[in-house]
Amino acid sequence: MSKLYDEKPFIYPERKPSSEDEYFDNGWSVRREGKKFIFCYISGQLQGELKKIEISEVDFNAAKNGRISFDELCRKYNVH
Repeated sequence: MSKLYDEKPFIYPERKPSSEDEYFDNGWSVRREGKKFIFCYISGQLQGELKKIEISEVDFNAAKNGRISFDELCRKYNVH
């Protein structure tokens, strides 16, 4: 600690647990909204915009079960 100012150590917030309708990974998630399935991620743009892309139920289940990665979802849905 400095004598000139108070320093507070950064504490990461607890990671929200995945559920039947939503799966969280490192910086992205997939979720069920009624009959739709949504892939959410923070874009790599300067201000980091939250992007939401509708995906298939098959891809939702594959992401939940670790059979498809973030990169594979981005390539499949032509995400920039």
